[in-house]
Order: sequence, then C-alpha cells, then structure tokens
Amino acid sequence: MTNINLLRLPSSGLLLVISLAFAVSSCSIQKKNKKDEAGIDNSNLVTITDTSLGLMNITLAQPETKVISSNIYLNGKIVALPNFRASVTSDIEGKVERIYVREGDFVKRGQTLITLRSMAFIELQNQYFEAKSEFDFLSIEYKRQEELNRNNIGALVEFQTTESKLNASQSKMSALKAKLKLLGIDAVKLGQLSKNDVSSTVTIIAPIDGYLFLLPVNVGVLATTEMTLAELVNTNELMADVYAYDNDLDDVHEGQTVEIDFINHSFPSVKGTVVHISRAFDPETKSVRVHVRFVAPPGKLVLPDMSVRCVLMKNESNKPQLTVPVGAVLQEEDHHFIFLTFPAEKLGTENIIHKYRVTLGAQNEREVHIQFANEPNPGFLVVTKNAMIVENERKKKSGLVFE
Repeated sequence: MTNINLLRLPSSGLLLVISLAFAVSSCSIQKKNKKDEAGIDNSNLVTITDTSLGLMNITLAQPETKVISSNIYLNGKIVALPNFRASVTSDIEGKVERIYVREGDFVKRGQTLITLRSMAFIELQNQYFEAKSEFDFLSIEYKRQEELNRNNIGALVEFQTTESKLNASQSKMSALKAKLKLLGIDAVKLGQLSKNDVSSTVTIIAPIDGYLFLLPVNVGVLATTEMTLAELVNTNELMADVYAYDNDLDDVHEGQTVEIDFINHSFPSVKGTVVHISRAFDPETKSVRVHVRFVAPPGKLVLPDMSVRCVLMKNESNKPQLTVPVGAVLQEEDHHFIFLTFPAEKLGTENIIHKYRVTLGAQNEREVHIQFANEPNPGFLVVTKNAMIVENERKKKSGLVFE
C-alpha cells in the first residue's frame, strides 16, 4: 500500500485528499445509520426508556380483537311536513279590523284569527245580488218563451236568445257564489242573504291546527291578497332534512331507523325513520338529501329550521378484527401508521418501538379496525396515546450516527 506524505503535497492536493476522505466517511456513516450490523432497517425504530414514557405520557397496551360499532353522522335541519305548515292569506283586499290571537298561541282549525273590513267584499256581494236578480228575471222569461214556442206562437230565435242569456247569467251567479263561499259565506247563508244584509267584514280563519309563530300585521294595515297575515306550524308531525355524502349512501336506505340528536338543545334524542332519499345531488352541498320523519320529544318545543344530527349504524362485517384506539393511529398524507413494541426485545428499561404501516377498517369515535401491510410477530404492545410524540422522538434520533 502506498503511503502518502501529506506534508509534501501542495495545498490544492491536500484539500482534494481531505475531501475524498470525508466523502468516503460520510457514505460509510449513512450506510451504518441505514442498517445495523444484522442488516435490519433502523429508520423506523426509536428507543425510549420507561422513565421517558412516563414523562411524555405515552401508554402501551395490548390490542384487542373484536367487532366495533361504526356510526354515520348526517347533519341537517328540521322542516315541517307540507300539510302541517300553513301561510295564512286573504282572498280579498281589506283593512285589518281586529286580531283575535297573538304569536305563540295554539289554534284549532277553523278558529278566527283576524277580521278585515273590505270595500271589495261589499262590491262582490252587490255583484252577486245583481246576477241573481238577472237570473231570476231570465228564468221567468225563459219559461214564457218556452210556453210560446210549445204553442207555436213565439219566434224560435227569441226562445234561443233567452236560453243563452239564462245560461250566461247562471254561470256568472255560480262564479260569484263560489267567490263568496271562499270568503266564508256558505250556500245556506247565501239563501238567507238579502240586499239589506250586506256584510263588510271578512273573517280569516286557521286552515290547520298548530302554533302561531308569525303574525306580521296590526290593526289598520291594508291586507292585500299577496300579503302573509300569519304563519302556523303543527309540531306533532315533523321531518328532518339531512345530507348524506357519496361515501355514506351505501349505508342509508328507506325504512331505516335512526337516532336524532338536537345538537343545540338539551332535548332527549328521539327515534326517526328514513322515509325518502332524494335521487339527485344537491348542487350547493354536493350531497343527497335524506328525509327523516320523527315525533318531537314530549313537552319540548321543536320548531322548523332547528339544527339536528342523525346517527345511523354503518353496515360492517361482523367478523372480529384487530382493534386499537383512534389515538394510536398516526396519519401521514394518505397513509396510516401505528407504533408497537415487543416485550421480548426490551433491554433493561429501554423500549424498542417500531413504526408499522396499517390500513384502516370500520371505526367510531373511540376505536378503529386495522390491518398490517407487513404482519408483525405476535405478542406486541401498541402505543395507544401520544403517537405523535413518539414520531417526533423517532425523527430526532434518526440522524447520522458516528462511531
């Protein structure tokens, strides 16, 4: 082997030799760090003493093999069924004369809510009386023309003209009668009504049983046909509209029983039933709307637009699988890992902790099923708490090792 006298080399040659020596040494150190003498990869290992485990609040436990319940959580809001919510309007224009209820009252169907004083109602009754008088006159004239025509005395054209006018008058009177019926004057009242009994008051009644939760009018306000005078809701029959995303649709089906939580209130949870699943994605939420029918908790005021959460049981295999706490899983991008140690490898108080890649299965808030990419030897313990601290320790101690 040739001996190199460094003192005789020029300065540039000396620097070159030192650089080559450092490069060879670095390569050797990196190889030493990458694999130990037995050729085992140490980059996913970290050694932590029992004392350090306690100080860092890192716990070790044996994993269980069992079936876990997996839930799906769907958020949404309460809506009233179409036939159990009503907007009250008037079929004719008029000024509010009197209000008989107030917001928060429970009213029965047909109960008087508001009365209006209406000039249009007076005019409508006047039109009806005029149409009725015309119809009565044309009825008499029709019978006269019919008799003349039967005796071949009158002209046929006169009879046909009278018949046409009578039919038109009858249609007009029937239309006005129907309008008055909508405004609360039935056929019996119409038969008893005379020109001296013209009413100026229109009664607005409740179309359903329910709570009055909106009353935006007061006495003297001009109520038009487009104006909402009151809002009613019946809370005996309610529905929750919740949203299911694409990955949950396989576990949601019509007729399914679900649990409903009122997330902003301390109401007890209730059972509901999935009655319909929309066949289209909502363009705003990118989800499918699920309609759940339920009955409100007794004695609790549950109203439309309250936020709710539906809990559904996910359809998973009943086969027991290896289970660890959710806190034991470390996620890095799209991959998941856990840390485990083998008691047989322990050196005194030194715990050799390995990092293993896993695939997740069914899970809930507390536990998750796992499967190993490379199955470890049996008899291991899992880091069940503060896995991120173990990862930080591994990164700290995975630097170059000089010997």
